[in-house]
Amino acid sequence: MLENHYQDLLKAHKLFRQIEGRWKFYDEYMKYADRSVWMKSAEIPLHQAMLLFGFIQSWDPNFQGDLTKFLIIYERIFPIINKYSDESLITIDFSKEVKKDISIIFDSITYCPIKRRREWTDTSKILHAILPNLFVMWDIAIRNNYVGEECDGNCYSNIFMPKMKELAITYLDSFLIDHGGTYESANQKITLMAEDTTLAKIIDEFNFVRYTRKKSLEEIQNITLNS
Repeated sequence: MLENHYQDLLKAHKLFRQIEGRWKFYDEYMKYADRSVWMKSAEIPLHQAMLLFGFIQSWDPNFQGDLTKFLIIYERIFPIINKYSDESLITIDFSKEVKKDISIIFDSITYCPIKRRREWTDTSKILHAILPNLFVMWDIAIRNNYVGEECDGNCYSNIFMPKMKELAITYLDSFLIDHGGTYESANQKITLMAEDTTLAKIIDEFNFVRYTRKKSLEEIQNITLNS
């Protein structure tokens, strides 16, 4: 089997749901949130913003985001983030301009805590919740594996996200070798096989299982999919 075979992603997705009970919070948010409102207007309905922050709080009880401050910041960055409403991890071109935009978006959201704590991990969760086909979440262990201890917007946009696209492409390539098709069709089929979980989220789950929970690649590959 090829290194970075797409079935490893599906197995990690299954293992993630076995060992991390908080996956239900994510699925519940994705089920009931109206994500389209985030790209319609800079003024977000309060109940949708509260739902988003509730999801973040359910995953991270130490989350210190200031919702009022966040809504003001979102109005400011809306013209930038709206440019990427139709992009995915596969389609986006990480040009110099795109990296700069993502860095601005990331750092702007990071600077909305109640106290002085910077929400580097939770910022990635917020971005993913808004554009789940594009942004990949990270945490300390995942950052340390891919980029070291840096965790600002520049690091996220210039190093981490391009690496996540490269990783996604290698998995899709393995699918195309086995089944043919296009990147878009492979993306859709893998998403369908993972209960409609986006590729960006499945990659996060692989990273979480592998680096946060420290499961070996062999442990992931030993998971049986059809059981």
